[in-house]
Amino acid sequence: MIFATPIIAIAGLLATIIPIAMHFFFRRRKKPIEWAAMDLLLQAIRQTTRRRRLEKLTLLVLRCLVVVLAGIAIAGPLLQNDNKKDLFTLNASRELVLIIDDGISQQTVCEGKESFLISRANAIAAIDELQPGDRVGLLLAAGARQLVWPPTTDIAAARSTLVATQVSDTPSDIAGTIEITSDATRSLGVVSEFRRGSIAQNLKNNISTRKQQKILLTPPSQTEVNNIQILSFESQAKGPLSPKNGAPLRIKLRREGGRLSATQSQISVISDDNSLLSLSYDWKEGQVEAVLDGTKIIQADRRTEVAVRAEIIQKDAQPADNSRFTIIATTNTITVGIIDRTPINGSEETLGSDVAVGAWVQRALRPTSDAGIETELIEPTAITTQRCHGLDAAIVLRPDAIDSAGWAVLLQAVKLGLIVVVVPPPQPSSGVWQDIFLRAFDLGWSISREPIQSDPPLTLRQSETPHKLLLQLSSELQELIQPVSVSQWFNVSIPINRGETIFQMENNAPFLIRGTTDGSRGSVLFFVAPPELGWTNLPAKPLMVPLFQELIRQSVTQVEQGRQMSVGSDRIPNTIPGAIGLKIVLGREGIIADEQRVISVDPNGTLSQPITLPGVYTAIDGSNKPIGWIVANIDPSAASTQPTSPEEITGEFKNSNIISGDTNFVNGVTLTPSNPTQTTDQANLFKQDTPVARAFQGTSLAVWFFSALLLLLLGETWLARRSSMGAITTQIAREKP
Repeated sequence: MIFATPIIAIAGLLATIIPIAMHFFFRRRKKPIEWAAMDLLLQAIRQTTRRRRLEKLTLLVLRCLVVVLAGIAIAGPLLQNDNKKDLFTLNASRELVLIIDDGISQQTVCEGKESFLISRANAIAAIDELQPGDRVGLLLAAGARQLVWPPTTDIAAARSTLVATQVSDTPSDIAGTIEITSDATRSLGVVSEFRRGSIAQNLKNNISTRKQQKILLTPPSQTEVNNIQILSFESQAKGPLSPKNGAPLRIKLRREGGRLSATQSQISVISDDNSLLSLSYDWKEGQVEAVLDGTKIIQADRRTEVAVRAEIIQKDAQPADNSRFTIIATTNTITVGIIDRTPINGSEETLGSDVAVGAWVQRALRPTSDAGIETELIEPTAITTQRCHGLDAAIVLRPDAIDSAGWAVLLQAVKLGLIVVVVPPPQPSSGVWQDIFLRAFDLGWSISREPIQSDPPLTLRQSETPHKLLLQLSSELQELIQPVSVSQWFNVSIPINRGETIFQMENNAPFLIRGTTDGSRGSVLFFVAPPELGWTNLPAKPLMVPLFQELIRQSVTQVEQGRQMSVGSDRIPNTIPGAIGLKIVLGREGIIADEQRVISVDPNGTLSQPITLPGVYTAIDGSNKPIGWIVANIDPSAASTQPTSPEEITGEFKNSNIISGDTNFVNGVTLTPSNPTQTTDQANLFKQDTPVARAFQGTSLAVWFFSALLLLLLGETWLARRSSMGAITTQIAREKP
């Protein structure tokens, strides 16, 4: 216990000398005067002497306590466990640190109220409890951003900044935001409705904070809402050839909520040329996921990619996940360079055992004039960076004719997204090409110098799970590979995790291999045998055309899909050479693209600011010319509206002092000295004088001391009257025989 005014308490203790002095002063003896009835009185007095002495001593103690309690009560007693801590508290200001969840899950609308607006109001109410001299620090969970940091004493400005803050489309990163504060404050509050989307990022990254850091959490919302979200939206090829003037699309949907009733969803598919495709899906009761297919008609003369948005028309509890974007690559846009010295003669009547490999490949890539693939013949000695510009893939039929400089150019093109298919030369060579090829791409493989022959030929074998490049052929793949055989091939050894085997032969040797180099957007495909009848009967079998079609189409598609990113990212996953900025060309309904607003991009693909809006963006060069595109979509898991329990939320926080369901943040704030240079030395604790009014800011005991003082005064009055001479004389007279 300490005192707001310790000097008064000390004065009260010293004042106890007064009643003691009075007690001894009035005990002075007077000379007795004897008279006739003295003997009778002395006899009565002797009988009550012991009791009178006890009463006088008790009266003395009571009067001393009255003085002491009066001084203590006026001094303002405070109940504390640690004197040093108490004095620190009296001379400290409050520091309120709040993390406000403004992530995409906070766009959930429940009973007409948006979650973020509720959380923001709770945070403002906590700020309004602060007093002048207190400090407030504010952080935002979306992207782990600092709103008002470090804490400031300008409470009004911090409040105004928070009032102007809006909810975002970026995932919540509560763990990352807590990390910012871990070394700066001992206590903080997290304001959120804590739906599953708010902790989606935390589930991927364990939250680990200091054990001594106190974290107060608002109670998670337990109200279930009905929501339909678009999980994915992409162009979907149907077979080895591209459809003419149309693009197949696939939309995956998911429902959330308590009772999933039978209903219908209406989806509109809108492209950047304002053409519209309307789709619908009938949900069964209890059904959670669905797949919806449709075909988007593309203008016949369209030569650039088409930006497309799929949008659920009906409103639900989470508007942010009702839209999703993709790009449709128009037909006739895949350009393949065939690196070969042999003139290509693709006329059907010349196909036979002496046909060049290039003719078989040309026939497989362009079985018809509208196959959607254009080919260009490139001399092996004419491979330059400029020559490779504009190619989506390159098929190397004469690797033995390419020098080190040519392979270096192809390597750089692969890093930028080129697909390179390497086919061994059908004629014997010195074997030097294997060394140059493997050294250039650093794949870690080894290729035999001489081909291996087999009589009888070996057949191909399908793996249990078809490779992702051949998923479109999965239903027919077994029948297609069954008649294919290989009579000679180059043996390839592949270290673990350095390549993928797409096809194997019956002796487990690889037939078709796929590899990638570090930091590359493109990939390398290698056939162990050229498509020539002296090596394999593949060219004469039905597998030849769909195999080359799918290898090229799906590999190119994967490169293009690599330019998709999540809202909130600040780095392009695959750099676009020459890009200096991004501009949105197709956004969510109701959001108008600002043609003047450009997000700067550095040569490494880092953006000047994170992408905050979902949509299709075009990359521009220094002359403002479009040179590529980026698709930015929200993370569906971060938009989840599913409620979570308090136990589930606190379970996500490791090594932390967590209090869930407490919105009284001010009671749990950190106390810091008003003057950081002020010391609270134990020797100076009672030398500091604090105004009496400060006593009422803590746990005051003054009322109890005043109550005890009143009782003592009543007791002292009664005992004083009882001990008075009149009372004694009366009592003696009563006791006289």
